[in-house]
Amino acid sequence: MVTHHPDNDEQTHVLRRRLAEAEEMVRAIRQGEIDALVVEGAAGNQVYTLRSAEEPYRNLVEQMHEGAVVLTSRGDILYSNARFAALVGEPLESVVGSHVNRFVSASGRDEFDTLLHAGSGRCRSSLIGPLSVAFEVSVSLTTTVETNGGRLNLIVTDLRELLEAKSNRDRAERENHTKDEFLATMAHELRNPLSAISAALGVLELAHAVAGPATRAHEIIGRQVKHISHLINDLLDVERLVSGKIRLNRQPLDMAEAVQRAVATATGTAPLDRDIDISTEPVWVEGDVLRVEQVVTNIVVNAIKYTPPGGQIRVTLRADEGDALLVVEDTGAGISPALLPSIFERYVQADRTLDCARGGLGIGLSLVRRLVELHGGTVDASSDGEGLGSRFTVRMRSIPSPHTSVSVAVACTQDRPATPRRVLLIEDSGEARERLRTTLELAGHVVYDAADAVGALALVKPVDPDHLARLIGEGVEAIEGL
Repeated sequence: MVTHHPDNDEQTHVLRRRLAEAEEMVRAIRQGEIDALVVEGAAGNQVYTLRSAEEPYRNLVEQMHEGAVVLTSRGDILYSNARFAALVGEPLESVVGSHVNRFVSASGRDEFDTLLHAGSGRCRSSLIGPLSVAFEVSVSLTTTVETNGGRLNLIVTDLRELLEAKSNRDRAERENHTKDEFLATMAHELRNPLSAISAALGVLELAHAVAGPATRAHEIIGRQVKHISHLINDLLDVERLVSGKIRLNRQPLDMAEAVQRAVATATGTAPLDRDIDISTEPVWVEGDVLRVEQVVTNIVVNAIKYTPPGGQIRVTLRADEGDALLVVEDTGAGISPALLPSIFERYVQADRTLDCARGGLGIGLSLVRRLVELHGGTVDASSDGEGLGSRFTVRMRSIPSPHTSVSVAVACTQDRPATPRRVLLIEDSGEARERLRTTLELAGHVVYDAADAVGALALVKPVDPDHLARLIGEGVEAIEGL
């Protein structure tokens, strides 16, 4: 007699369920539905990757822009992607099985062997490419530990494009630096003859040597000399700003007076057929009066240059939330959206093919931005587009009005002193020195001159000059109280 036990039925049911699960897993594995298995064991859980799971990673390595190589610990190539084979200019079948040193140039062999010995890290090396031409690469090495030994994983990055781009950038920087040096040198070289011409014009004025039809020619020469001198001064100032040679002489400054003087300077060189409206209120800043006026002059000159006859220019200065706010608006040519972001860059200007007379060197607004930034301020440009005018806005931190205003001595050939002065003149250009000496003597002064500092020092004590006029290469730096 056989006795049926309920526990046997339960065990049979469990075994059948597990068998069904195993059969379903085998089916899924065969059909590629499972990428990996997690197997429990005495040593803990282990992950077994199936062949189907390797496919996306293999595709990733095959499509890399870098070369990928798997090496034995001795350096034999077990695997290479197509990119590495292309870099060394060999068929893939001839790369696999070769020793990696076959593709490393003699100049990069030491660094590469050191990296292989370390088993991980990065280094610069060089490989031998097609036609046996060596090229620079960056290599990265890691080690994978497996049951049958370690394998080395090598990633190779071609540096040729990067090095070429760096070389082009370095060459462009050198050429740009050479250009700046050339412009600065040219400006210095032009300064001496222009100083002599300007001084000669001053002599003609003082001697009343011009009359009749010659007066008009004299005015034209004087105006054009001032224009060229302005361009040269801007060139020299840009060079000084780039090299960090400009130092500001800060002092309390009535911005309204500076704006009015600057506008008078910008508009006083020729008859003006544009309507200029000036509206200012007293606002004080701490700044260099000459540099602040230079900023305003350049912006107003730019507005005049690009505003046609009959157009309008409005200059406004007011206090705004603790700042001095200067706005120069015009109804001129405007600024295209493409040019607007770079309008304050050096040598950038509007399209000269439209009007060659507008020309310029493209440095005035660059100088404006740098000088404003030296004062801790900001300058912005805006425009609704070409033909719709432009707007330049300068902000500088304002200060309380001082009790007493600071007067600034400005040299002026029309304001002659009541009594003659003893003047010591230093100028390394003989012709310029002669013209300046003549100008000062015609003004009634007693002039002693020297070609250099050594000669001047020898004259200081016996001459005891009332003022020292220094002209060293860059023109008059100070002629005060004459």
